[in-house]
Amino acid sequence: AAERRRQRPVYRNRRKRALKSRKQPYYLIAVMPVLYAFAAYILACVVRSSGAWLSGTDTLYHLYRGSALFDAIMEGDLWPMYDRLVCNGVEFMRYDAPVPAFVLAVCRFLGGDNPMGAFPLFVMFIFFAGAIVWLFVGFKLKRPFVGAFLGFLWFFMPANLYALFAEGDLPRALCIVILPLLMYLAYDYLKNRKWGTLPKLALCFGLTALCHFDYAGMILIAFFIYFVADAIIYGSIKRCGEAFIAMVLGFGLSGAWLVPSLNGGTAAADISSRTEDFFQSIWESLNPFARLFENGGGFYFGFALFFLAVFGIFLSMRKSMPGFWTAVVILLCTTSTAGLVFARLPGGPQWMLRFLSIAAAMVLFCFLTWDTLKKGWVVLFCVLLAADALPSLPVVGGNRAKSAPEERLAGYADRTLLGEAKAATGQRLAFIDGHELNAVGAWLLAAEGEPVATGYGAARQTSSLTDNYEQLNRALAEGSFLYLFDRCLEMGNDTVVVCSGAVRDSGDYMEERMDGAAEKSGYRLVNSNDSYRFYKLDAEGSWGTVTEYRGIAIGSATAEIARDFPCMEETLSRNLNDYTYEELSGYELVYLSGFTFDDKAAAEEMILRLSESGVRIVIAADGIPEERNGGTRGFLGATCSSVSFSQGYPDLVTKNGILDTDLFPDGYREWNTVYVNGLDEVWGTVNDLEWNLPFYGTVKNDNIVVIGLNLTYYYGLTGDEGVGKLLELAMDISPGELPRRELVPFTVSYEPDAITISCGRDNVNTGIAFHDSFVSNQEIRERNHLTYVGDNVTVIRFARPYLTQGIAVSGSATLLLGVFALYVRRRTGHGKENGVSE
Repeated sequence: AAERRRQRPVYRNRRKRALKSRKQPYYLIAVMPVLYAFAAYILACVVRSSGAWLSGTDTLYHLYRGSALFDAIMEGDLWPMYDRLVCNGVEFMRYDAPVPAFVLAVCRFLGGDNPMGAFPLFVMFIFFAGAIVWLFVGFKLKRPFVGAFLGFLWFFMPANLYALFAEGDLPRALCIVILPLLMYLAYDYLKNRKWGTLPKLALCFGLTALCHFDYAGMILIAFFIYFVADAIIYGSIKRCGEAFIAMVLGFGLSGAWLVPSLNGGTAAADISSRTEDFFQSIWESLNPFARLFENGGGFYFGFALFFLAVFGIFLSMRKSMPGFWTAVVILLCTTSTAGLVFARLPGGPQWMLRFLSIAAAMVLFCFLTWDTLKKGWVVLFCVLLAADALPSLPVVGGNRAKSAPEERLAGYADRTLLGEAKAATGQRLAFIDGHELNAVGAWLLAAEGEPVATGYGAARQTSSLTDNYEQLNRALAEGSFLYLFDRCLEMGNDTVVVCSGAVRDSGDYMEERMDGAAEKSGYRLVNSNDSYRFYKLDAEGSWGTVTEYRGIAIGSATAEIARDFPCMEETLSRNLNDYTYEELSGYELVYLSGFTFDDKAAAEEMILRLSESGVRIVIAADGIPEERNGGTRGFLGATCSSVSFSQGYPDLVTKNGILDTDLFPDGYREWNTVYVNGLDEVWGTVNDLEWNLPFYGTVKNDNIVVIGLNLTYYYGLTGDEGVGKLLELAMDISPGELPRRELVPFTVSYEPDAITISCGRDNVNTGIAFHDSFVSNQEIRERNHLTYVGDNVTVIRFARPYLTQGIAVSGSATLLLGVFALYVRRRTGHGKENGVSE
């Protein structure tokens, strides 16, 4: 036995030499691309006839983007700066990675007159390109037959199908095509340490970043784990560090696009409520039968992949172990338990289930590099992998699609009333449905038939009005209909379609309340069905608004208070020192919650001066910032102390009587809040353990009112009538009061490089989303993410902000990559070192 153990490495070395000397079956280079092309064509035909891809969350948005780029190119504009049709105007080439748009534009060109014809061609490209990459890698690793098989299999891996058909994340599908090549380049460098591989690795990763920046970041995290595992197993710390540096520099190569994209003026969507959907039980990730009940198969890693990874960890004798270990670690990080841990970490990983395709690529690549595995085991694993992918095939076959895509879109248009509403739209259409239709709604409005401008869009990260439209969806869900229609008017929508089914607690007379709120803002009901209601404003042509708000809200809680009291203006800056006395004295009420300040004394002096001039100041005590020295919370002499309640408030004793409130809503049973000390006149107290705690009253004078117990947030959650009246008394405004808006007609023309607006009034809100790329010789300004102009002809041109810095980053990364590669070349003896990290 000892003798056999001593001879085993010799046998492995002989096997390696035999593999190296074996003649490659080069006929596969001619045969396999033909077979791949034929399979891709059949696949595209199936996809085209099934129409299942319409269920993809973001599919139609990416198709719209490719179609819009194609139209711009046909007019001679290779890099369109602006698109006016979606989200009140967006810069989608700036904020969305450019490579997918150009690929889809080519598919749109090849697809003929039908813009949707681009998707089957895109599927063809994804399948064919991914297969060719695996075939190439197979030849490079002297295992062409396994590489050819993986070329067929890769497209049909369940996680990849889910990304393409269920999520509709076409840019991520492009990254998934590149993954095997990235794996090969990293593996090749770790094995041979040839300095010329580093620029290739950086360029390949830079291309990945230009396909999907966020997913490129996920890939970098996964490769970091891979490099750590390789360094632990093989001791190849230097090689791993050099490969990782090359990948980081690959990010820098994309700087000309990346820097303007990351430094733009878009408003980030609040996605924290969705991230829990990207962790799941490991049983769901490995249960092969779960796909029978999941729409699109769900996030399924694969039992066969997991079995192969564990098999490789224990039996590959350190051959290919880093990739197997990395895949298992990633899988464990996608579990619900890991999600609870990450939720407590600042900046912890999110969207973890989207790492599954990366983990799958690592397992399959390690299977390909495991050249000592006997043929019987190779065949067995190939059969298991193929069998494990079979239950996901109905996603491609379209078992959920009963009609052609055109018929399904027509059905959506009729059911949502969008077809009728489009015909009546003069300026812009607001479709408020809580993101139920996602990209389908945007496609129906901006791409299907005769397009109209809309605020609706699937890729909300490209819009500077993300916060505004999230507010509208929250207002619809909460039943804040006055706010909903007033802000639709603010954003220039003469047509509004609302999904009444998105209201959380409809209650009695919900539709009557909605119709009444619409009428108060000037909209009339045109048509309705069981789920949707279509409203129209009597306005012709292009128009803006001139608005007078009674109150202004400053701080992080402005969104909540504005939905409850629509006559309050929302603001962008939370810092009190950013506002002047002259600016705020034009309002009757200033509401402060979650505000900040650089100079507390100056802020207090301005607020006190405003109150003495007759402006009502209402301060939410829970939103008073903590002092930097000691953590005390106080403002204008009022200080906050912590208190907690369970299930509900005790009786609130106020100047208007005892207030018996509703219980705290589900999920908020433990209520951590503050009461207020230092009030000059106490208007309300609460009893806690026989202590009378003041929570409501005035400081300095009767115009400065402080409210504790987080009552404004509680009112937003419950709509408690008694608390509403208490807040109404404090603010001296009514929840049913709207700002005064006057419609002002203007003329607007859009050109590829400019927007020209002619208006006869000053300080007019155009309803056009404001971007930091807007420049003009005339006065323009931003207010609540919207563009305001003066009483003249205003020409707004599109600059390219941060482009110089981006080019500098790309140039610097190129220079650093060259210097780094030459440094490694010198350290490794001009590439002659051929150490093996096995």
